Amino acid sequence: MAIRTADEYKKSLRDGRRVYIRGQKVDDITKHPILGVTVDTIAAGYELTASKDPAVRDLFVAPHPKTGEPVNRYFITPKNKEDLANRTKMIQRSIEIIGGLPFGKDIGTDCLNAAFVVAGQMGKKQYQDNAVNFLEHLRKNDLHTCGAVTCVKGDRSKEPSKQKHPDYYLHVVDKNKEGIVVKGAKIHITSAPAANEIIVVPTRQMREDEGDYAVSFAIPANTKGITFICRGGRGTWSDHEFHADRPVRELTEAIIIFDNVFVPWERVFMCGEWQYSMLLAYTFATFHRFTAISYKVPAVEVMAGCAVAMAKYNGLDKVGHIRDKLADIAAYVETLRALTNAAANDPVMYGDIAVPNPLIANMAKLHFASKYHAFVELIQDIGGGILATAPDKKDWENPDIHDYLEHYLGGADKYSTLDRLKMIHEAMRHVCSHESAFHEVTTVHAEGSMAAQKMMILVESPLQRYEMMAMAAAGIISSKQH
Repeated sequence: MAIRTADEYKKSLRDGRRVYIRGQKVDDITKHPILGVTVDTIAAGYELTASKDPAVRDLFVAPHPKTGEPVNRYFITPKNKEDLANRTKMIQRSIEIIGGLPFGKDIGTDCLNAAFVVAGQMGKKQYQDNAVNFLEHLRKNDLHTCGAVTCVKGDRSKEPSKQKHPDYYLHVVDKNKEGIVVKGAKIHITSAPAANEIIVVPTRQMREDEGDYAVSFAIPANTKGITFICRGGRGTWSDHEFHADRPVRELTEAIIIFDNVFVPWERVFMCGEWQYSMLLAYTFATFHRFTAISYKVPAVEVMAGCAVAMAKYNGLDKVGHIRDKLADIAAYVETLRALTNAAANDPVMYGDIAVPNPLIANMAKLHFASKYHAFVELIQDIGGGILATAPDKKDWENPDIHDYLEHYLGGADKYSTLDRLKMIHEAMRHVCSHESAFHEVTTVHAEGSMAAQKMMILVESPLQRYEMMAMAAAGIISSKQH
């Protein structure tokens, strides 16, 4: 098969999986008013690989390394900085072309690439073969994947083995010659209900007495014992909104319940090797933060554009303090772009696998997360209070009051009232809505907390070299010693 169509992808989701949202069981997620938006968003990614534009198709489709058969480029394990740069380009072009990110193959291969690295470090041929065979399974069937990483954790002050309920962290409860049985839950899993395959990796470092928690594997989404409990979402456009002539793009998240799920040995990438659990979690985090900073660049570009446009529509684009705020906005966006490109351009090699530079990737993610709320505040300040109080499209279309709105909501002379209202609503979605509040929280916690990024920056930074340079400058040691 190699490259599927959007319709083939949608058909694959009608496989008996157990999905719940807002208290209701969903028999066909492709037809659900909320989950259907997630399905359509992911399906748009399949439209990219089927594009008639050679420039688009050649970006998203690559020849199989051995057979030359066309496969999704996400399934090309990165071997150099060019492969990493292509991942960034794919993510960013996805957003630019379809209006959203068909999140899945990127996260799933973040997990699988990390599994490749760790299997190589362990030197365990069974895990290496399992990873290779599973990658071929993904390539052959062009499957959508999700990465299941974060456990529910229970009491965060306690270790996995000390929890009130042992399955607050997903763990192995049984083994036999055929495979393993796992129990627990993973939470915050993006696009999970619409995935074909779930790839599980440990959420943290495990200790010697926590070998059962050091487990990584892949499993089909409709496997017996798996249940998805999804968050609600916005659904399609309402007739009260000013919006572009394109579908809503949104991905829901889910808790994935693993209730005594059987996993065959050939799908296991780690089972009990607690000494390597941190390396697997750490390497996944590096790949995934690289994915994150890649998709956040076009996201903040649009938000920055809202600020620029609102300054003009409000007639304030030449005012000193507004220009000062726009400079801060541009610096935030362009610093993120530069760090993202630098992370791809200076990879760390594990054998023949290129891992994005961990120090730079974490610096980029920390920059994005730690300054995001100030960035939003600048857009709110430039846009003005009307971002919170604007009338909607139904008001505009009501002939009884339309002329009042046309008259009183005008801005700078060169722009129409309608265009100003459209931009107000676009900015509102980004900085003054349920959706924007959701993104403010996920900016802090998605792809790992800021504390996690600082820990990785501390580990990766050459602190000893800094100290030696200072000691040489102070005359404590010879300059030849550092």
